[in-house]
Amino acid sequence: MNATPAELPSVFHPEPKLAAVPTQPSAKNRETLPALAPRTWTFIARPSGQLETVTCLPGCVVPHDRDRETPTFRDDIWCMTDDVEDLWLPVSTGGQKPEEDRLLSCTIRQDPFDKDMAKRVPHAVLEIMEDSFIQPLDPDGLATVILKLEGQLQQIRKVHAQLTALREQGRVEL
Repeated sequence: MNATPAELPSVFHPEPKLAAVPTQPSAKNRETLPALAPRTWTFIARPSGQLETVTCLPGCVVPHDRDRETPTFRDDIWCMTDDVEDLWLPVSTGGQKPEEDRLLSCTIRQDPFDKDMAKRVPHAVLEIMEDSFIQPLDPDGLATVILKLEGQLQQIRKVHAQLTALREQGRVEL
């Protein structure tokens, strides 16, 4: 069995129930997507004025028109695939009237010139709620989030069963 060296920070030590590499729940049912040819284009880098070449992430939906037409800082170049289908639910904060908010939006992104090397390769961006993100995720990190969400969903299903049973018994006297 491969053990994690004790001197590594705790973030690298798997939780006991995730000691093995998690299997991706959707791996059995995943869709086969057609291979898309990545776009290659050039832009003028600011402030150097040098012509730079970029090859987009396959499936990139960012048009990059402005990047090609005007001098652009290298850090402002990024590629992104389409989001998963949006989930909208009424959310109330601080006792306010519920408003429809988008939850659990996920896309693949690549920032080819980012100072953070983890962002230079394709990574998942998971937006929990509007403007609330989980840090960029690699495939194993995203699989771990999926497993945790599935576990939480099981707990919510238990609460649903309890609620249904209570409602079937009639209203509780206060």
